[in-house]
Amino acid sequence: MRFLFGGGAEWIVAAGAWSAGVLTAPAGHNANGFDLADLLTQARGLWSVKASASKSSSQIRLTNFMGDGASATWADPTLFVAPYLDGAVLVDPSIHTGVRDQMTRTNDALVLTGKAVKEFRDNNPANFIPFEVAINSGSASADPFAFIKSVVSPDHFPILSKPFLESSPISTSNRVEEIQNLVVLRDQGALTDEQFKKAVDQVVS
Repeated sequence: MRFLFGGGAEWIVAAGAWSAGVLTAPAGHNANGFDLADLLTQARGLWSVKASASKSSSQIRLTNFMGDGASATWADPTLFVAPYLDGAVLVDPSIHTGVRDQMTRTNDALVLTGKAVKEFRDNNPANFIPFEVAINSGSASADPFAFIKSVVSPDHFPILSKPFLESSPISTSNRVEEIQNLVVLRDQGALTDEQFKKAVDQVVS
C-alpha cells in the first residue's frame, strides 16, 4: 500500500505540474496525444516525490541501498508530501545543505526526520505549498480489496471490474435498485413475466 500511495502521489504531482506548465508534452507515441509514461519520466527527471499518509512525523527513507551504502547519496530535489507537513515542501539537497546535513545512514537506507523537513518548511515559506493531505487512520478496512476496486472502477474498466461487482453481497438498497431495474426490463419486453419473477426471487433470496 505504501508503494501504491507513493505512485499515486507521483502522478498527482506530475498532473499538477503539467497543468501549471512546469512540464510540457514529451514526444508521444500515440496518434492523438502523448505517452503518459514519458510524462512521468520527465517529472522524475526534475524531482523525487516522498509521500506519506501518516498523521505524525516519522523517519523518511530518501533512498534505499544494498551493501554498505558507501556510494549512496541524496542528490535529487525532493518534494515531501504528508499530512504532518500540511502540504508539500520542496528541498534541493545541493542548495539546502542544512537539511542535507541532517540526513543519516541506516543499514539499508539514507533517512531524514520529518522534523527536519518541518523546520525547513517553517523557515522557507517559498518552498511550501499548503493543502490537505489524506490521512491513513491505521484502521484496517473491512474490505481488503477496497483500493483495487477504487482503481478498477466499473466506469473505466467494465470487464475487469466484473468479479469485484459480482462478489459483493447485495444490500437492501441494492436489492431495491435491482428490482426496479428488473421492472424496467419487464416493461420494455426484455423479460417475460416468468423470467421477471425468477429474477426477483434470486434478488430477494
